[in-house]
Amino acid sequence: MNQTSRRAAIQVGITAILAVALLLFGIVWIKEYRLGQRKTYFTAQFEEVGNLAVGDPVSVRGVRKGAVSKVTLEDTGVRVEFEVDRDVILHPDARLRVANIGFMGEKFLALDPGQAPGKYDRSKPLPGRFQSGVPEVISGAGELVTEVTELSSRLNVMLDALDPATIERAAKNMEGASSALSKTLTSNQEDLRAAVLDFRAAGRDLRAIASSNKEDVSTSVKDFGVASRKLSSLADQLSVTAVALQRVVARVDSSEGSLGKAIADPQLYNEMREAIRNTNDLVKDIKKNPKRYIKIGLF
Repeated sequence: MNQTSRRAAIQVGITAILAVALLLFGIVWIKEYRLGQRKTYFTAQFEEVGNLAVGDPVSVRGVRKGAVSKVTLEDTGVRVEFEVDRDVILHPDARLRVANIGFMGEKFLALDPGQAPGKYDRSKPLPGRFQSGVPEVISGAGELVTEVTELSSRLNVMLDALDPATIERAAKNMEGASSALSKTLTSNQEDLRAAVLDFRAAGRDLRAIASSNKEDVSTSVKDFGVASRKLSSLADQLSVTAVALQRVVARVDSSEGSLGKAIADPQLYNEMREAIRNTNDLVKDIKKNPKRYIKIGLF
C-alpha cells in the first residue's frame, strides 16, 4: 500500500469516527440527557391522563426536570412512570397533576415537591389528578350546546301543543294579578311602613329589657339549673323508695313476715276483729259505769 492510499484510509477512518461521535452527541441532545446526570424514577396513579404520552416533560415549579418514561392502562386507572433529575427531592406532601401547554393542549406532568419534613416513599405511587385543558373544555361545550338544542326543541314542541288563546289568557291573568298586587301595596304603603316601624321599636324594647335585666335573667337561669339538679336527685330517691316498696309488697303477697302472715290467715283476721269489738264494748261500759271499775277510798 503506497503512502497516498494510507493517507486516504486514515482520513476515512477519522471521518467515520467523527460521524459516530456526532451521531451519539445528536442522540444525547435530542433526548435532552446531560453527561453524568443521574435520574430518579417514580410512579404515579391517575384516574385519567388525557393523551399523556411517553417523552412528555415533567416540570417542577415551571422548570423542566424530567420526562414520562411509561404509561400503562390498568383496571382502576392509569399508571404513569416518570423520571426526574437526582437533585429533585420529593417530600411526603408532594403533589402531581397532568397539566396543559398552549392552546392545543399539549400535556406535561406538573410536579410540586412539597415542603413537609422527610422524603417521599418511592415504593408508593404518587396520587395524581387530571387538569382539563382547552380541548376538554371545547368538548364539554359541544355537549352543552347539544343539550341546549335538545331542550329548545322540546320547548318548541310543548309550545306548539299549547292553545295560543290559553297562553294569552294566562298572560292577561298574570298581568291583572301583578296590577292588583301593586295597587294593594300602594294603598297600604303607610300601614306597612307603620308595621315595620312598630316591629323595629318592639325589637329595641326587647333588647333594652334584656340588657337591663341581664343579671336577673342569669340568676333565674342558674336557679333553674339548681332546681333541675334537685329534682333529678328527688327523682332518684323516689325511684329507690319505689323499689323498696315493691319488695315489701312482694313479701306481703308471698305471706312473708308478720304482716304477710296476718293478711294471709283468715282466722287471725277474725280474732283480731273480735278483739277490737270487745275492746270497744269495754270502753263503752267504762264510760257508762265508771264506779264499777274505779273505787276511791279515804283513809
